[in-house]
Amino acid sequence: MKLFVFSDVHGNLRALDAVLAAYREFSPCRLLFLGDAVGYGAHPDACLDRLLALPRSRMIMGNHDWAVLDPNEKDNFNSDAFAAIDWTVNTLKGKYNDSLIRKFDMTVECDEFLAAHGSPLHPEEFLYIFSIFDAEQVFMAFDFLLCFVGHTHVPMVYTYVGGPKSLEPGEPFALDPSDRYIINPGSVGQPRDGDNRASFMIFDPDGRTVTLHRLEYDIEAEAKDITDAGLPGRFAERLFEGR
Repeated sequence: MKLFVFSDVHGNLRALDAVLAAYREFSPCRLLFLGDAVGYGAHPDACLDRLLALPRSRMIMGNHDWAVLDPNEKDNFNSDAFAAIDWTVNTLKGKYNDSLIRKFDMTVECDEFLAAHGSPLHPEEFLYIFSIFDAEQVFMAFDFLLCFVGHTHVPMVYTYVGGPKSLEPGEPFALDPSDRYIINPGSVGQPRDGDNRASFMIFDPDGRTVTLHRLEYDIEAEAKDITDAGLPGRFAERLFEGR
């Protein structure tokens, strides 16, 4: 069965709904969420409601999700992100804490793949994979053919043999069984690769391909919700910019 992979929703309900509509079209699929359901956006509760109700799903803890549970984690955020987490904590009022602890894992490992929010090296530290050097550390530390990560908000493939590769939306990317891969599906709710459309990926284990997809949604309405909620305006601006 195919695997529907997505990451970094960040409280963006309209982007998540667009992606989940695509999920229903692609179904039956297993589902892998790579973390950060909350933070930045105005709808953390509704986004968590959607995610926690999904069948055939595995969920990973992101650093913003963890910050809802652990106040010390906010010390690693800039002032705007810190303010957004405070707002999120006050909005959620602990309602989802038990569900986050029970449903969200730090890593997922199975026969087909390894997955983490950031680097699987010390996953509780939420390290980024931004470079060939970062990817090499992971390749050397783990024995996998395929690893899914999020956190950077940028779709990317790192190969063990050939280095980094870009992905074109809608074009299947073939996985060579003699190579190894670290793959990032980009972000649903806060893309930062210059494309403001929501991002997700389909992994076909039988065809040995991954395919990136992008979807438009009502950015203006989502941005208005952010500003109306009193969240930092930069988070609304980034929805339009895709950066």
